[in-house]
Order: sequence, then C-alpha cells, then structure tokens
Amino acid sequence: MAAQPSTPSTATNFKVATWNVRSGMGVAGFTTTAWDSNTTNCTDSSKPMNAWGVGLPQAELARIRSDTSIVALAIQEAWACGSPSNVNSVVGFKESTREQNGTALLARYGFAGEPTYVLLATKGREEDWLIGGRVCLNASCSESIPMFSTHWSSLVESARRTVEVLRAQPTPHLFMGDLNAYKVDTWNPSVPCTGSDDPSRVQALDVVEAAAYVDAWKTTQSSEGWTGMATRNGCGIPNGNLFKRIDYVFSNGLRAVSSTRFARAAPGADSPSDHVGLIAELSPVH
Repeated sequence: MAAQPSTPSTATNFKVATWNVRSGMGVAGFTTTAWDSNTTNCTDSSKPMNAWGVGLPQAELARIRSDTSIVALAIQEAWACGSPSNVNSVVGFKESTREQNGTALLARYGFAGEPTYVLLATKGREEDWLIGGRVCLNASCSESIPMFSTHWSSLVESARRTVEVLRAQPTPHLFMGDLNAYKVDTWNPSVPCTGSDDPSRVQALDVVEAAAYVDAWKTTQSSEGWTGMATRNGCGIPNGNLFKRIDYVFSNGLRAVSSTRFARAAPGADSPSDHVGLIAELSPVH
C-alpha cells in the first residue's frame, strides 16, 4: 500500500457510491416468472436463479465501473452472490475490505494504509460495523480521504458510536450506507407504508446532524430521495414504488455538489435489489 498521503487541498471533485445489494437476490417484479428473488442460487442454471444469476445487479455495477470519478463503493448485505469479491469482479477496483455482517468498502485506487473494522453495536444476532480507511483519490494515491461503510440496526447506539469513532479521523471524512433511519420530512402519509412510530429512526439522524455532518441528498436535492423499498406490493404510489429514505452519504469538511440514485427499477418491475443506490459528488472545502 502507498505511504500515508496528505489530506486533499487542491483535489478536484470526486464521487462516492453506496448500495445495499441484498446478497444479489434482487426483487422479482409483480409479473416476473423468469427468476426467483428468494433464492441464493446464482450459478446453477438448472435451478431457479436470483437477480445476480440473470445479471441485473451486474448491469448497474457496470455503471459504477465506467464512471472513473467514483473512487469508493460502500456495500451492505454483501453476502453470497453479492459478496465483495463478486461485486469487485464487476467494478474492478484496486482493493476491497472484507465484509463484516455484510458491510464492506471498495476503493478504486486502493487504500492509503490498512482498513479498519469497528464493531459499533449488537442487536440479537445483528452486528453493526463501521468499515473503511483512507481512500486514495487518484492512481498515485498522492491524496486521500477517510471513508467508511456502515449498516445500522441498533440505530441510536450505532449513530452515537459512529460519531464518536469518527472524531478521531482527520477532517474531511465521510461515512455512508443503509442507516435504517428517516425523518418526518421524508414521510408522506398519503403514500402507503411510508410512516413509522419508531422514534429511534429520527433520533439516530438527530445525533448525526448535531455532529455537523452534511447529508448529500438533502443538501443538493429537493425531492423525497427515497431509496427503499423496491417492488413491494401494496406500498408506494404508484404501487411498487419506493417509499423510504434510509440510505445516506454524510460528510464532514466536504461540500456536497450533486447526488443521484442508481439501480432504480420502474414501480413493480424487476429490481436488482430492494434498495436503490446513491452516488454523491463531493468537493474539499477550501
């Protein structure tokens, strides 16, 4: 790995992406009969295969590969067919962390130093991890920024622990992933399945925002920004549309320039995951 590079001072804008890949299983559309989103099989064509087996996630990951301004990809539920090694076989990044409870981070130009693995909290069998390190912003790794992937189930506890751990990181830095948290301003009572009576979803975001982290979507977009849950019958308008904003890119010491979603299927159609992915463009604050 490269020697420890400097925090960027003159770097051009860069992008990061995050996606809960649901083990490559996908979500079959309301009228689909060609594949099965309830199987982990993606290699044996003599049996029903999942989304990875028919190539749906790979088509979206190819877009990540082709956009060379994306320097990091955070993945969650990265098990089985959606493992970090399988994902990286498509995107072709220089390095990938190992996964811990399905959470991992891939770096196009590698890491400047060894990645770190921090257990944030446990909830039953669920473990929330914060995984990442200094991600190189260019092929020579002359500049890098600490970046991390995470997936929360113990919402408030993991939010507090994330902020605590990242205090030790130099600024700028960022974290991203499936936080399973959302606020009232992203709800719409007229949209089926939107609401929640779990206050911890709001409280977790309060912890992050109080620590001065910038939400890339909220900063750059005025639309609802929903990232889940794809193709659920009886949810969303129209039926099968997204209805939750639970995936985020949060940064400290960076300016959010733009954000967009990827891997979004039409309502009720075949989807490569139950989440859509996020891409955020960021710039160092000078």
